Amino acid sequence: MNEVNLFLAKDGKWVTNKTMIETLLSLGADKCDTLYIHTSLSFGQPNPQLKKSVMLNELLNVIKALGVKTICMPTFTFSFCNGLDYNPVTSASRMGVLNEFFRKQEGVIRSADPLMSVALMGEDKDLVTGIGHVSCGENSTFDKLRHRENVKFLFLGPKIGDCLTYMHYMEWLYTVDYRYNRVFRGNVTIGDKTSVEEYALFVRYKSVIPNTASYDYEQRMYDNGTAFIAQCGDGTISIVDEKNASEEYKKCLDENPYYFVDFENGVFVKDKTFKLDHEMVAM
Repeated sequence: MNEVNLFLAKDGKWVTNKTMIETLLSLGADKCDTLYIHTSLSFGQPNPQLKKSVMLNELLNVIKALGVKTICMPTFTFSFCNGLDYNPVTSASRMGVLNEFFRKQEGVIRSADPLMSVALMGEDKDLVTGIGHVSCGENSTFDKLRHRENVKFLFLGPKIGDCLTYMHYMEWLYTVDYRYNRVFRGNVTIGDKTSVEEYALFVRYKSVIPNTASYDYEQRMYDNGTAFIAQCGDGTISIVDEKNASEEYKKCLDENPYYFVDFENGVFVKDKTFKLDHEMVAM
């Protein structure tokens, strides 16, 4: 592999494809069967001499170089929540430019979930096929990951506390009482067939406000050696094993069932009012 300059950090040093691979290997990103990747590409100024498509292809080659059997990336659209129809081929994701680039690659398949779709490259295609209609529940991609061995979550740029969406599946798994399954309805087009479908999302009651405890949860895992982080240019790369992430999350909920949330005016009201005043891009 030829060394390619990708990002220029504030200290004047280049983040290259080779330094990224070295960082990923130091974190054990290659030592898993399934790697679920969140991205934000916050490592520095992108090399202006590289076209966007070339840059993204180099990053994808970095990931492929790990040799992991199955690579997953979230390509959530929350289409039905936003009053839109869904087509896994044409519905653009808002989960980052690398995720959107990844889903369009030859050999990548994408789940039919109009709320929280996932794109996959590799062997374990069952993770995104034949999924259920509860995006964070039974027979979802997250649920299937829960029943696999040797799964890791990789954060290529963002922090664990920023976007470990698997936390919401764990909230469903551990039956928190501040969320409920809300059903959304719309059209899903697969090939030349369009059907009306209903999918449920595990949303918060109106009075429930997320706090910043997800970052405490992240730090707890660094402190006890179950998650790992490394500096990469101006950003970071972090990683955690699915089993460790689940166990630590359960410990937080056992300490306080409302560890991760606060309430409007300090009062928990199970108000199912759902008013969308802006495009939904997260839970």
